[in-house]
Amino acid sequence: MNKILFYLLISLPILALGQENYCGTQLSEEEKAWLKDWQQNEMQTSIARRSETIYVPLKIHIVGNDEGVGYLQLNTLLQDICDLNEQFFETGFHFYIYGDINYIDNSDFYQHDWIDGYYMMEENNVDDLVNMYFVDDPAGNCGYYSPSGNAMAIANSCASVGNSTIAHELGHFFSLPHTFVGWEGGEPSISNQEQVDGDNCNTAADGFCDTPPDYAAYRWNCSGPPTFTDPDGTEFQPDGTFYMSYSNDACTDKFSVEQQGAMQANISGPRNELLDYPPLEVTDVDSTTLLEPEDNAEDIYSNYAMLKWAAVENAAAYQVSIALNIGFTAISKSIYTTDTFALVTTLSAEKNYFWRVKVIGEGNTCEGYSDYMKFSTGAETFTPTSIELDGKDNNILVFPIPMEQGNTFTIQFPNQGDKMWDLQIFDMTGSQVLYRTVNFSAGQVQTQMPNMPNGMYMLRLSSEGLTYTTPIQIQ
Repeated sequence: MNKILFYLLISLPILALGQENYCGTQLSEEEKAWLKDWQQNEMQTSIARRSETIYVPLKIHIVGNDEGVGYLQLNTLLQDICDLNEQFFETGFHFYIYGDINYIDNSDFYQHDWIDGYYMMEENNVDDLVNMYFVDDPAGNCGYYSPSGNAMAIANSCASVGNSTIAHELGHFFSLPHTFVGWEGGEPSISNQEQVDGDNCNTAADGFCDTPPDYAAYRWNCSGPPTFTDPDGTEFQPDGTFYMSYSNDACTDKFSVEQQGAMQANISGPRNELLDYPPLEVTDVDSTTLLEPEDNAEDIYSNYAMLKWAAVENAAAYQVSIALNIGFTAISKSIYTTDTFALVTTLSAEKNYFWRVKVIGEGNTCEGYSDYMKFSTGAETFTPTSIELDGKDNNILVFPIPMEQGNTFTIQFPNQGDKMWDLQIFDMTGSQVLYRTVNFSAGQVQTQMPNMPNGMYMLRLSSEGLTYTTPIQIQ
């Protein structure tokens, strides 16, 4: 790592854990210079809204602690993306989840200071995407955009439905300063205190003349805005409707026209790598029908609950919510998958569960959920058994145990002739991480384990109505 950058990082204040501050972003000098140059030389000729939609790919990283606990709920994330596209509608931006969601189990990243936050981004960022991390504590802030890490981190507690934190940090990512810039460290010089009459609006504060003066570098409620006096002695109250202010989430609802123009210019200039992806065809999708287990099914294995639903035309993915109550406020499991089934292995015994599925279209996370169904788990748990063929038990041997990620493992299953078997491996969220068709004509098969995190998985072999399942460990 560049030594100068390292020393810069360790010189930054290390904030106590817990969201003490709304935003920890400090734009780089290079970013400030780009914005000032655009405002002075191009703003008046380039703030017209682009006629075409600007599709912006997001790489989502959901961080838990070392035990994989504390993830942001997927139903919350999907609604956040839906809300984000409403918040950015006037800019022409349309955000979408690119590729798989990256789950990270690391307590140092889950609750991090500035240095660990930089390491998190350095180790996990995917080039040419907007990298967004959801954590428990991002250096004591609700959120921040890191110029050095070229990514943003959002606190789970500040990412609840209806938030403006994500829009605020994306504004920073695309060059926007706070509306009160200059007041973060106390009262700035008179020349940098924006006047109500607008005489210095293009040189003071954020440099935008359509965002009026704002001196409130702290959280405030729009129902009781603070009152300030500008250098001319004119009293005013800041406008709390701008996403780049510090007013509470419920107050905010817009970016100004000039702010929109700056973000459009930024993605066409310094961040033009985000425009290299083929345009989306945002699709509407129908709801799905839940198939298995049947409604009110009983004695489902808590460590082997197979959920199935009907495929939907144009579906890009599905999100499964499993809850302990009908209102789905007590979420037990949330799964994001491109399959039409999910194997759940971590439910509790003798519990009632409710489940439903949201269909996700390309670039569309706004559709509703299916009707819910209910099932209950029993006291017995599923244990692997041998498969009976030709009236005899055929034992299956999987080794080595534990397996090593990225290495070859062997399955011995003799006397199968030319029968083809589906080999699947599921992680503990029920998502399929491996699918291959194998043939045991030689009595065994060797195949490579993908590079997956350490932990427990389920291996499943199936063919013509026969199924064998066993837990496996990767270490």
